[in-house]
Amino acid sequence: MKQIITMMSCIAIIVIGGIFEIKYLEKSSLFLKSDIEYIQNAVQNKNFEIANSQFETTYKSWQNIKSIWGIFINHEEIANIDEQIVTLKETLKQENEEESLLYAELIKKDIEYTIERQELRAENIL
Repeated sequence: MKQIITMMSCIAIIVIGGIFEIKYLEKSSLFLKSDIEYIQNAVQNKNFEIANSQFETTYKSWQNIKSIWGIFINHEEIANIDEQIVTLKETLKQENEEESLLYAELIKKDIEYTIERQELRAENIL
């Protein structure tokens, strides 16, 4: 009987931990994507001063989120997002509207893809 209780407790901890992980990843990804969209809007309005300012705020948030995501997510995916964020920074400094919008969109897509891979679905399990 003790073994069954212990096993059920372990399964409950794993399931609850998984739910917490997915909820955290979803919330933090929405936060990041909204920051990136703000940067995109500033770039589209050709206001690179605001875009650069928002980028700095977004970058600091990403550094905090990245350390926690590293627990749950493949480090290659985090490195891809990191690389694109650095590239976005450079395109914003050069005030290159087209490339800034491209890299901002790529960052959002990579974030979405990363979260989709973590969700509990049959294709992710198999």
